[in-house]
Amino acid sequence: MGAGGSADAMKFSDVLILVGVGVLCAGFIIHGWVDTTSIDYEENPEYSKSLTLLDGDKVMFDVECIKDNDDMIASDDCSGDVVIYNGLEEIETQSYQLMKGEQFSYTFDSKDSGSYQATITIDNGEAEAEIDIKRVLMLDFIIYPIGIAILLFGLQKRRVEQESAPVDAEI
Repeated sequence: MGAGGSADAMKFSDVLILVGVGVLCAGFIIHGWVDTTSIDYEENPEYSKSLTLLDGDKVMFDVECIKDNDDMIASDDCSGDVVIYNGLEEIETQSYQLMKGEQFSYTFDSKDSGSYQATITIDNGEAEAEIDIKRVLMLDFIIYPIGIAILLFGLQKRRVEQESAPVDAEI
């Protein structure tokens, strides 16, 4: 401590509680975080993402046409393609044509395990793109039972420590 003070050492039960809560919070952040990326025909006409998929995983693509600041000059529509590659081979292409404010959704079901490349391109306008993966195996949810187990073990250890602590009485 600063100024020459002292503090008791942190108990093991407190460390377990802290780690358990940290693991649970990390799980919520991992599963809740989906990036939305702006794609613009003039500045950034392509958004690519590498995907490692298992057989049966679903990849959801959402593209929403957004308004430009200079509406008088810009065209009112967004158009482009969603392309999925397996290595260098193009396995699926889906085109979209949207008016301002409209949204395009497309779901790709992987039939084989492996590495894929997903690319969203825009030929005209400005849009926001989002790629989200739904796993067939819930292996990424294993973090929650692990976090809960560590937290419960820490709480149980703290309860046992408090029961066996000596009681100081003032006379």
